[in-house]
Amino acid sequence: MKASTVRVAEVNAAAIDHYKAMRGALLEGSDEDRLLCEIVVTAQLALLGHEVPFRIHAIRLFGLGVSRERLERVILAGIGVTLVLPQAALVLDWIEAAQREHAA
Repeated sequence: MKASTVRVAEVNAAAIDHYKAMRGALLEGSDEDRLLCEIVVTAQLALLGHEVPFRIHAIRLFGLGVSRERLERVILAGIGVTLVLPQAALVLDWIEAAQREHAA
């Protein structure tokens, strides 16, 4: 599993340097704010159906102390609003896979 930033940097490292600077500026704030932003970004990746980046961010959340159950609750909160049941079920599988990868 290769992060999209790694893949794009293979072609244009300067673009990724600028991208990371922009993301850093957007995510400035307290640890609590950064955690909230990371949860939101991860949920957005789920909504868009981007499995690999979602799993990378889920692993990051596990490293920050977010439990699998908490992340599952965040995803399930979107059912009927932004996610349909099949999407939510698929993302639950991604969470399970990310947890296995985090534990490895």
